[in-house]
Amino acid sequence: MLILGLQIVIGVVFIKPYIITWGATDQEISMSMPGDHLAPFISSTRSITINAPISDVWDWVIQLGADRGGFYSYWFIEKPLGYKYRETNRIEPDFKDMEVGRIIKASLDPSMSFIEYNFPVVTVDPGKSFVLKNWGCFLLNEIDSTRTRLIVRTHGQSMTSLRDHIEYFFMMPLHYLMERRMLEGIKSRTEVGSGEPFSSTNDILWFLGMILSFCLIVVLFFTSKTIQSQSAVVLFSVILLLILFVADPIPIYSLSLLLLLVFNILWQNKNLGSSLSF
Repeated sequence: MLILGLQIVIGVVFIKPYIITWGATDQEISMSMPGDHLAPFISSTRSITINAPISDVWDWVIQLGADRGGFYSYWFIEKPLGYKYRETNRIEPDFKDMEVGRIIKASLDPSMSFIEYNFPVVTVDPGKSFVLKNWGCFLLNEIDSTRTRLIVRTHGQSMTSLRDHIEYFFMMPLHYLMERRMLEGIKSRTEVGSGEPFSSTNDILWFLGMILSFCLIVVLFFTSKTIQSQSAVVLFSVILLLILFVADPIPIYSLSLLLLLVFNILWQNKNLGSSLSF
């Protein structure tokens, strides 16, 4: 109960304010954006600086969709959940349109998806912004001729029951993880340029490090016999949260935590063995 309560407090008090405004300035958070009137509330405003002209960023952003360029996020999470989509590492001439009424598909085969959903385009300001129903607004602001701000404002959905609030509590951080990777994926592809191969190796190593670290924390939780070892579980669970939501999603952080956990478990087993021998 202590660990669960601590996780909730840290998540609500410290992590939630960070993840709902990830990368965004105070001005971007408070400014009005197209489509704001469509949402019962604003769930998040997230931004990233891309070192490329605004026209180049626009070409990549409008390729969102299962039938176009995918979502530039964690494919190894999406595809096992049934979200099938094509991927491309280049700007396709056939995908340079963005029109009101277009459906941005979440999967090429919705019947296989874990949750079936699509995103109809409701407004478009060519080269500048578009609004997706059930998602929110994608807005480009030009800093100068070589730098662009990509801002994504996610719309909250109506919540009329306790179940809706519980689902939002758990889905909001998951959406953040995927949307953060999407923004970084658009940034990396735009800055590298069309046609360059894109590697997911670092993403996979980071994700494996997080999963294995979580599993070892669970092992520690069930094998802790002393106050010292139980305190370690609390500490490692907090570090896990910070690495997952606050630190950059790169392998060095998750793999370092994994090594610390391995050493801790080995140290505990060594001390237990010494005690038994005594």
